[in-house]
Amino acid sequence: MADEPKSGGFMSWVRGHIPTRETIQHNRFLRPFAKQLSQPNLWHFNHRSVPRGVALGLGVGVIIPVMHIVVASVLAIPTRANVLLAAACTLLVNPLTIPPLYYAAYKVGAWELHHEVVVDPNAAAQVSGELSKLLFWVHEASGPIALGVLTIALIASTTGYIVSLLLWNFWVRSKWRARRMERRAATK
Repeated sequence: MADEPKSGGFMSWVRGHIPTRETIQHNRFLRPFAKQLSQPNLWHFNHRSVPRGVALGLGVGVIIPVMHIVVASVLAIPTRANVLLAAACTLLVNPLTIPPLYYAAYKVGAWELHHEVVVDPNAAAQVSGELSKLLFWVHEASGPIALGVLTIALIASTTGYIVSLLLWNFWVRSKWRARRMERRAATK
């Protein structure tokens, strides 16, 4: 079998894997949501759905460390965000980035609360085993961590929204500029 030529690259691959209305209608699990899933903003890249998808993916990815792709995809429906971008942006939070993210969340939360967690040595001595001591510390630090996670999620989603909106506008302007230059060249 001969290799097929690659025409279109990544965007062709994405378009080939995005479900169509027919596949959604025929899927028994998606059929109850077919009307909501047929909204164009969910599957097309435009100036509204792209920043929403980026912001949603970053926010959900930071707040929910497990199954964040599914949660972001489901939340993309009522927010009319791009499902693909919402799911893809959650991947910035992964097993390699979770430890530094949660440490940063603890530091941010402790700074916001003006409260550094100091574990009572007597209480910690009652806990045996290294894993138990770690879990005890996490329990004691859960307030600053939770506040820090929410703060980082808010900052990440806001920054993602603004940056993607600016990049989208820059890309559209460059496309229009290129069209103008082509038209000018064609008229000369």
